[in-house]
Amino acid sequence: MEKVKVLTSLLEERSGLDVRKALARHYEYMTNEEAENYDAELEYLLNYLYIEVELPF
Repeated sequence: MEKVKVLTSLLEERSGLDVRKALARHYEYMTNEEAENYDAELEYLLNYLYIEVELPF
């Protein structure tokens, strides 16, 4: 749970938005540069916090 709190606070700090609003912004509405930055930032944070992503299928 501590990792989730850290990830949430980092996302809010870097995006300047509430984490729910930041994550609700759908990938399709991002520019190519924004999508690449989002992917890179998310990958960095997941690796930094040792979080494994399990796909729902």
